[in-house]
Amino acid sequence: MFKKKQIFNRRNMLFGVVSIFLWLKTYAAYWIEFDLGVSGVVQNFLLFINPLAIILILFSISLYFKKPKTSFFVLLGFLFAATLLLYANVLYYREFSDFLTTNILVGSNNVSKGVIASTFAMMRPWDFIYWFDIVLLVAVYIRKRKSVLKLYQKPVKKREIFAVTALGLSLFVGNLTLAEIDRPQLLTRTFDRNYIVKYMGLNFFSGYDLFQTAQNSQIRASADETQLNDIIDFTRDNYKEPNPEYFGAAKDKNVIVIAMESVQQFVINYELEDENGVKHEVMPFVNSLYNNEDSYSFSNFFHQTGQGKSSDAEVLAETSLYGLSEGSAFQTLGSTNSFHAAPAILEQKGNYTSAAFHGNVGSFWNRTDTYRNFGYDYFFDSAFYNVSGDRSLEYGLKDKLFFKDSVEYIEKLPQPFYTKFVTVTNHFPYPLDEKNQGFPLAQTSDDTINQYFATANYLDQAIEEFFNYLKNSGLYEDSIVVLYGDHYGISNMRNPRLAELVGKEEGDWNEYDDAQMQRVPLIMHVPGAGNGKEFETFSGQVDMLPTLLHLLGMETDEFLFMGQDLLSGNHDNTVPLRNGRVMTEDYTFIGQTIYDKEGTDITDTLSEKEIEELHDIRDRAREELSHSNQMMMLDLLRFYTPSTIQGFEPNDYIYADQLDSLNAEDGETLLKQRDGLSSETLYESDAPELIDEMNYNEFLETLDPETKPNFDKLN
Repeated sequence: MFKKKQIFNRRNMLFGVVSIFLWLKTYAAYWIEFDLGVSGVVQNFLLFINPLAIILILFSISLYFKKPKTSFFVLLGFLFAATLLLYANVLYYREFSDFLTTNILVGSNNVSKGVIASTFAMMRPWDFIYWFDIVLLVAVYIRKRKSVLKLYQKPVKKREIFAVTALGLSLFVGNLTLAEIDRPQLLTRTFDRNYIVKYMGLNFFSGYDLFQTAQNSQIRASADETQLNDIIDFTRDNYKEPNPEYFGAAKDKNVIVIAMESVQQFVINYELEDENGVKHEVMPFVNSLYNNEDSYSFSNFFHQTGQGKSSDAEVLAETSLYGLSEGSAFQTLGSTNSFHAAPAILEQKGNYTSAAFHGNVGSFWNRTDTYRNFGYDYFFDSAFYNVSGDRSLEYGLKDKLFFKDSVEYIEKLPQPFYTKFVTVTNHFPYPLDEKNQGFPLAQTSDDTINQYFATANYLDQAIEEFFNYLKNSGLYEDSIVVLYGDHYGISNMRNPRLAELVGKEEGDWNEYDDAQMQRVPLIMHVPGAGNGKEFETFSGQVDMLPTLLHLLGMETDEFLFMGQDLLSGNHDNTVPLRNGRVMTEDYTFIGQTIYDKEGTDITDTLSEKEIEELHDIRDRAREELSHSNQMMMLDLLRFYTPSTIQGFEPNDYIYADQLDSLNAEDGETLLKQRDGLSSETLYESDAPELIDEMNYNEFLETLDPETKPNFDKLN
């Protein structure tokens, strides 16, 4: 097609070299950084060619510019943008085993402060390879600018540029055709983003996701109430009658919800062996609650979060709907959507006061706006705590200080109250300063895994101190305490290095094991119940709200919940995960693969009839995800209001101004029960920061009164 002298045109050569470099580093990242589940000749071939099509199409644009400098910098700009996209996904995938989406990027301003430490923790010494070609190109241009532009002087003929663009388009069409043959309806029925990247490439996925996001915005504007009909039918069929043995077991009690950051089920009743062979119980106090006769505990309870992580867990736990398939529902929809959430339901059905507590900024995951639409009366974020100095880690106030410093607000809340505490210390990358160390580190090759157990133990101590306060203050007997793990703590990327600690071999670890590791603890502790036990029910976070409401003696049949009462004898033990994987007592569905309860791939051993029957189970579970997606993305709850909450209006005041309202509360508060005597003195904590502050205050007392005001008390 090209004459020899045209092939060696300098602009052609640079274009080719840059394209090959980006192609190779993208392909290398597919294998080294991402777990795409590639199998078979077709998938391997598509994985190899899919970066090239988009690269040729985009990079060929630079060839259309005649001026050497313009053409060079357009090419460099595309190379930088593509590399930045690749590397950002590499960092994100290392921790979250997922790809960046438009919704995550759009919300990055609110989240970036919290995740910057995680970003640095995800970097590796070899990462410079991703940027080597750009650094080299820039360095050569700076040192030899005139020579580079001279070599770049001769433009490429238009027919040759068209040929390159056409080649890219042809590769793209061929790629898409082969992908559809191997994976029919790839772009319409795929729940797992890995599939799109595997078949079509990372660059295509990013563009496709942007298109879908814009399209969803248009569809939302045209939604109407008729789209609720199928959903109403589904939820009516999905509803399960409460078990009379448990219905109303916590009637009229305060509700205290503790979101245990990154706690997975495998740490429950787990003993970590130190380097001397001595075993240490990781979460002894939480274990005592889990095994308590007053606790309803669940051993096969799965997190169902997606990219929204902790915020997704809150959506699931408080609305019985799923987060979004891409991005965070809090971030994307929290400011505008209508919700039927726990705070609003309890206020309308039981006259509950509600408050959320979180030692980070209220803008993180857009909690401030979302909580108003959930119906929270109060939200105490970092603005209401002393978070200075060593009191905080990357994601907010340390848990021991967080619980203790919340007492001054708890005691002013009218009872019954609904409260939620979002902990942060057991958050990736699991840092803990030296004075809070004490629990032994694990002995694996991964520092993150090693530290995880120490921060989990710190969280356990913080919860125990809080429970002691509840008992000392008299709140314990009048409350139900719900503790749940919000999402995984050890990512799929790290799971193989965790294998030896959970009784498995690193070399044998596979996607089935990753799926099983998505279990998180759920404990519903009702003091005095006496009929608690460990349930083996297969369930997920979407089941929490109907279960809680039934324990409080409140019916749920009029709500459009995706979850079911965990304590109902008719609970459906089929659990869809946010990525489309489905867990049951007997089978695990991952893509088109079916595993039995022993972890054996039985897909090829089943008859067509058996596969069809099992796919019906899987597809029914995925239908739940689709209905939830519709409700969230189209804001369909604006067209449906249950009779018992018809008077609910979202909170319309700024939480920053809430203290006057709190101090004016005249209901049955703990402070009133104690005749105005604060319960803060009943809180006992061994947090070293408190000891440091006490000693500092004693030091201040020795100073001249005129000097003392010049000291910033806690800095």
